[in-house]
Order: sequence, then C-alpha cells, then structure tokens
Amino acid sequence: MNKLYTRKPLVTAVAIAIPLMIGTASVNSAEYDIADTEVTAGGYAKLMVNYDTNGTITAPYNGDLYSIYTTPIDGSANADKSDLHMTARESRLFIKTASKNKYGTFKTHVEGDFFADIDSDGPTWSNSNGFRIRHAYGEMTMGKHMVLAGQTWSNFMDFAGIMPSMDFATDPGTTFVRQPQVRYQYNIGKGQYTSISLENPTLGLTAAGPYTLVNNGSSEDVMPDIIAKYFYANSRVTFSPRVVIRRFELEGDDAFGYGLALNTSLKFGDGHKAVLGLMYGDGIGRYAGLGFNAGAGINAAGETDTLEYSSITGGVVFALQQDMRLAIGAGYSEQDEKGLEDGILT
Repeated sequence: MNKLYTRKPLVTAVAIAIPLMIGTASVNSAEYDIADTEVTAGGYAKLMVNYDTNGTITAPYNGDLYSIYTTPIDGSANADKSDLHMTARESRLFIKTASKNKYGTFKTHVEGDFFADIDSDGPTWSNSNGFRIRHAYGEMTMGKHMVLAGQTWSNFMDFAGIMPSMDFATDPGTTFVRQPQVRYQYNIGKGQYTSISLENPTLGLTAAGPYTLVNNGSSEDVMPDIIAKYFYANSRVTFSPRVVIRRFELEGDDAFGYGLALNTSLKFGDGHKAVLGLMYGDGIGRYAGLGFNAGAGINAAGETDTLEYSSITGGVVFALQQDMRLAIGAGYSEQDEKGLEDGILT
C-alpha cells in the first residue's frame, strides 16, 4: 500500500449521556446478590451530534464513527462537503457477575451496544440499529494467576498509554481490536503483570473487499495469533511492550508476520498526562490502527509476502477541572511503499 497523505477535516462532537440507572458511583449500574453470586447490571443512553465540515469521511455508510484513515484527500469527491449527523447507537448495556469458590474468584462480563447495522432500515423513518456483542467472556483468578476465555479487547492493546478517543475510532498507530481469545496472565506484583494470549486469526481488510479475499484469491487461517505483553505502572508512569506473531496463508502459500509495540505514559502537574506510542511490524496488519492496514498480499511471483508498517503517536491530556479534559495529540503512520513498488497485491 502506498503512503497516504491526508488533511484532517474539522470535526466537532457533542455527547450527552443519560443514565439508565441511578446510583452514587460514576458508572451507571446497580448491584444484586443472587445466591453466592454478585450481579451488576448497567449501561447508559447517549446522544451524539457530529458536525463534519470542510471534507466529510469517505465511508458514509458508517458515518457515526470518525477514522483518520477515511479522511478525504484534496480533489476527492468528499473533500469539500459538510455533514450534520445525530445518533444514539453508542448506547450500551452490560451484565457482570462475580462469585468465589475454593479455587479463587470467577467473573463474567457480557456487554453490547447498538452499532450493528440493519440493512432494511435507515434515517428516513425509524433510525433503528441492531444490538451487537462487544464483550462476552469469563475469567478465573487464582492468586497471582488469571485465565480468561471469550471475546474482549486484544492483549495487544494498552489503554494506559494512548490518547482518549472522541468516538469509536482511534489515532494512527493505536490498536483497536476486540476478538475471541484465550489469555493467561501472571500478576507479578502491584501494578505489574505479564500475559500471553491465543487470539482469533483473520487476514483483515483487503483491496478486494471481504476479508477472505485477496485480489479474488483465498485466505486460510489455521493458526491463532500469538500475543505476549508486559505491563508496569506506578503512581506516575506506565510502560507496556508487546509482540504479536501471525501466520498468513494465501492461495496455498504461507508466510509469518510480526508486530512490536511500546506505549508509555507520564503523569505530571495537577492531573495532567503525556503519552507516547511506537509501533513497527512486518505483517502487523489489522493490529495497527482501526484495522485498515493489510498484513500480507500476493507478490509478482504468486507467493505470500508480508507488508511493513511503522507509526508514532503522542499527546498530552490536560485536566482543566475534575470532570473536564483537554486532549491534544498527533500521529503518523506509514505502510510499505516498497510493497507497492514490488507489486504485492492485497
């Protein structure tokens, strides 16, 4: 894929959150005891108003989320358009449980929102949206050991060292992957752990469209993505290096890819925080950004070939008041121009 140079349109968003349940905690939830299990149910209703000016996103079918990768370039069809859009589809519901047994504590978490599309509906009449699963997993904690199975955020993510997001999208170089997995975590000490996971493999987006196609070729996923992570935190600093190993098989030929990431944060002053993220990989693909990067393709010789990727992100979050933050950040990403020159097709 060639380098992409874009200009970012001005996006203004206003979010109004309406609690579903009244409680004293900041999370809108209610707790119940059923037998020996603690059950927590909650969520929120949210209205989001987006005004996108001087260039609208190039994926209007998903106009409720802003992605830097869909920013229109000068001269394109959407470069001079403006758009006002309102939605409540980010509204969310969740149920959590926790129970103790002779081995430790077993927890479950099921959560969903209304970001699933309904093809037969739209803004013309009812603005209906489908309910979808965000998280659905169980975890067992036994002393310093924790085992998780189900769907949740990828182990390759690090929330402590990234910029906050205005909506569902992320900055270039910030991983956004939620998928089925099996994870083992060892809690070394206070604020410190290491973990390894086997996660759902998939090629990711391609120029051909569906994730199973590569220029009308086929992709087979027979080995899970393997991710290892270390995390450290104290009262001021967080630090988290990660690595992912992936296997691609396109049209019967296979290749291995990898990705490396490092995020760190530093608290300073009266509640302010600075963050920095570095990422590099050869075949990292969908683990970079919002999944819009190809991890591998077919070269001129008909062989599976991986694509390099690198990025840097950073910023500062200023605490203006107790419940008000100002975030200023920037990111730069680049994907394998040499791959395009060598004729690698994705």
